[in-house]
Amino acid sequence: MQNGYVLKSVQAPEKEDLQKINQYTRRPFSKEEVYTFGLVLCDNEIDRDGERFSVSALYGLAGLFLGKSGLFNHSMDARTQSARIYDTSVETDTSRKTAAGEPYSRLTAKAYMPRTKGNEDLILEIDSGIKKEVSVGCAMGSAVCSVCGADRRKHPCGHQKGGKYQGKVCCTILSDPKDAYEWSFVAVPAQRAAGVTKSYPPAAEESEDAAEWGRRWKEHLTEETTRYFSLACPGVPAASAKKMTESLSPEELEQVEKVLSHAANRRLPLQVQLAPERTAAPDENNDFRI
Repeated sequence: MQNGYVLKSVQAPEKEDLQKINQYTRRPFSKEEVYTFGLVLCDNEIDRDGERFSVSALYGLAGLFLGKSGLFNHSMDARTQSARIYDTSVETDTSRKTAAGEPYSRLTAKAYMPRTKGNEDLILEIDSGIKKEVSVGCAMGSAVCSVCGADRRKHPCGHQKGGKYQGKVCCTILSDPKDAYEWSFVAVPAQRAAGVTKSYPPAAEESEDAAEWGRRWKEHLTEETTRYFSLACPGVPAASAKKMTESLSPEELEQVEKVLSHAANRRLPLQVQLAPERTAAPDENNDFRI
């Protein structure tokens, strides 16, 4: 999917749909009085901004978007309210992989609007595919680098979004959703599959120096972990130990290095060199003492 879009319209909502819809209305509506349609809100694919939602974030947003209004172009004008979400779900396609190598997941929703003369043109535009792309406004509590896990808002790591590190595309992972504001019909969404307008404190400028220090630290950590690996498991060839440690992330290296250092110390405990014990000089008169 290249754009967020309306999935399909349902001319006659089911009884279960009506029950959910009437939770948001001031009086019970019949199936003839409402128009319903499905849409994709967002997914876990990397978007045009070099960001993606975690799967857990999709589940969190599913609850937050219930009851949220549909607008036009994220306008805060109440007159642009056109529809309301009454149901959400997260769908996963295990046969499809994202650019990050995860099974593809998306957050879908069902929305309704009353059938009125004022909505006739909008309903026609939705059914004809003119009103198709959608975008959502939400606030995320976490935005971390996919390569090293650094919080991009507080600790810039220097990894460039869109760049490749160890064969994987770098992006910012958005998680811990705090709020969902609205969803809108737009012309060009940020997400290729479901446009997203994301809200979180801006990250500091990424630094090349920080990236260089990060590389040096990982090299040092890899060398230390390889050394401890050889000490703790002497039967494993050094080349094999190095190959295994080089494939680990910085976080994994820190954990493995800690475990192996303890194991190596138990196997070959370090002995502190002490001065030889001093003995008292023999007393020549000792034999004459009583």
